Amino acid sequence: MKIEAGRDYLLFDGDCGVCSWSAEAAMRMDRSRQFIIEPYQMFDESELARFGINSEKCSRALQVITRKGRVYAGAFGVNYFLWRRFPWLLAVFLIYAIPVLLLFEVIGYRIVANNRHRISQWFGMKACLIQQPDAEAPKAVSPR
Repeated sequence: MKIEAGRDYLLFDGDCGVCSWSAEAAMRMDRSRQFIIEPYQMFDESELARFGINSEKCSRALQVITRKGRVYAGAFGVNYFLWRRFPWLLAVFLIYAIPVLLLFEVIGYRIVANNRHRISQWFGMKACLIQQPDAEAPKAVSPR
């Protein structure tokens, strides 16, 4: 798939239940189809590289590519998307007007992103296919 100039894109992790659920909610909110909302896995690495991102960055946070080619990641990408939606734009305005709220949003986004595989399991969503540390892996024994 190719990223066209003059269009806004919201790229999410299609292998993650929380991410897919959030993308479906964004699609319902975007009735006028101002955004092309797709899993980042639909795009070649070379296509992502045109905008200074790669699969690794996309697997860690939502990425928004604006119609002008600017990239916003994570909470900032969410805010870019919500800024075009009333009444959500009022919340975004408030978040930027009171910097501590933005700090809480960024921290909250990171907590959810880092634990999305657990959250998916808790809510019975499609299990995340992201790499998880193996809790049952044997521990190395140091020589004495």
